[in-house]
Amino acid sequence: MMQITSDNIIINDRFPSALSKKNNIIKTIITKIRDNAGSIKIDYGELFLIIDEALTNAMEHGNNWDPHKHVDIKITKTKDYLSISIEDEGTGFNINQFSQNDAEPNLDPRGRGIQIIKHFCRPRWNNTGNKINFCIDIK
Repeated sequence: MMQITSDNIIINDRFPSALSKKNNIIKTIITKIRDNAGSIKIDYGELFLIIDEALTNAMEHGNNWDPHKHVDIKITKTKDYLSISIEDEGTGFNINQFSQNDAEPNLDPRGRGIQIIKHFCRPRWNNTGNKINFCIDIK
């Protein structure tokens, strides 16, 4: 297992849960990944979708768009993959309530973001459900 050093850290920051700042946060994340990770095995549009869904879930459902609550984002790089972690200050949720058959489209207004994330990567949540981790392979 590779030891993570400061050279491997692309982002380790805290952001307010403000809807007005969400798109700029995503642009900052994508730019830092592009500048530091090189080629990844999914396109940057797909990466944008994953991060947008995960960040929206954290800010909206976890922190209720409370700008006094924060989302912690940590992105590290190894030679093989990016590790992305997004954690909110909320009480979490039960991921099993969204573990429907991913082959069937989700027509419910809630839970589609999780299905989108699962389409592009293999996410894992902590036991509380307020932190998502996923890896993106590097070419």
